[in-house]
Parts: sequence; C-alpha cells; structure tokens
Amino acid sequence: MLETFGPSGTFTSPNFPIQYESNSQCVWIITASDPNKVRGSVDQARKKCCLSTVKAGFIVFKQQVIQINFEEFDLEIGYDSLTIGDGGEVGDSKTIIQVLTGSFVPDLIVSMSHQMWLHLQSDESVGSIGFKINYKEIDKESCGDPGTPLYGYQEGSGFLNGDVLRFECQFGFELIGERMITCQNNNQWSANIPICICESHTLFLFFMTAHKASVYALGKFTMTPGYWRMLF
Repeated sequence: MLETFGPSGTFTSPNFPIQYESNSQCVWIITASDPNKVRGSVDQARKKCCLSTVKAGFIVFKQQVIQINFEEFDLEIGYDSLTIGDGGEVGDSKTIIQVLTGSFVPDLIVSMSHQMWLHLQSDESVGSIGFKINYKEIDKESCGDPGTPLYGYQEGSGFLNGDVLRFECQFGFELIGERMITCQNNNQWSANIPICICESHTLFLFFMTAHKASVYALGKFTMTPGYWRMLF
C-alpha cells in the first residue's frame, strides 16, 4: 500500500509505461495534507463583510477533498480494473465511486471527504500499460474544473455543486457529446466534456475546354480532420 499526501502530486501503476504485472493487487490512499484549510483572516472579513464586532484571528475553515485526473489509462478490458473509493477504508463497497477498466475514463473524479483510495487488480493473463494519475486538493462541494475542449470554449459561473457549464465549438467544428454538464451533489460532473471535430466538406473540381463547349469532372476533394482526400 502506498500513501500519498496533498496538496498535489502524481503517481503511476507499477512499471508504467511498461506493462504492469499479472496478478497485481496494488493500493493507494491519497490524503489531503491539511483537511481543514484557513480561507481568510478576520481583518479580511471585516473589509468584505463589515464584521466590526469580530475579534482578530483566523476564521472560515473549509474542508478539502481530493480531485484526480488521468494523463494515461489503459487496462485489459473486463479482466483488470481500478476501483476508486471515498475515504480511507479500502474495499468498502459503500464508498466506491467508480470501477474503471479498458481505456475510457471520466475527465475528473472527486472524493466526498479528505481521503480517496484506489485499488488496482489484474488477472493472470496479459495486461496493458496501466495509468498515470495527477491529484490535487480542492474545496469541498466542488467538482473541479473539467477543462475546455480542443477547438472549443467553456461558459459557466463555477464548479460548485449545482453549477452548470455550457460548451461550444469554434466555427467549422462540430460538437460531439453533451453541450451542458452539471456539478452533482456527489462531486462528479454529470458527463465528460464534449469534443470538437472538424466538419466534413466536399469540393468538386471541374475542367472546362477553351471554347466552353464541354465540361469534364476531374474528381472531388473530401476534407476530413487533418487531411484532404481526392476521389475520382
């Protein structure tokens, strides 16, 4: 078992980016370095909120939770898995947030408490490259910033429970996925952010004789993301 502490860091599956071993049983526990962080002083609060009767000192303790995101993730689908849970009781089925396998993962996963546990299990057959995870502390009742699609932009007021984000794509790109996502009370976004792909366009080219008596179609060019293709 490996214990890691905030405010931020990175860890990987064994041997990453080389294949992890068969019959692996690996556990990580991430703990916020300071579960209750001071968010301001009374002097600062007086200026903002007119707290003229409050004594000097620090106030506003806000609990920290753990956010993780995956730089890389690939497990043998259906046979190897990464179970992610809230708190420090590894294996407690009541605290499980996600069970991941294959290569599809959420953009972010956020705990409900100041701790998060992860349990990698692999079978006796061939494995895959595993994963690389970044983690950091964020304020409680937040889903974290899910990011912005490439060739797109994000609109919204924040990342707290109940907040809604809207996504749009730049001109010439098509949005695939959910246009709007909501930060749910379990600190998870309702969906991954969408992607923006280049719209397909077709250009027909024609050849005309000098006297415009005849017109011949040379072919057509089809544009797909990243290249042109000519069809005859």
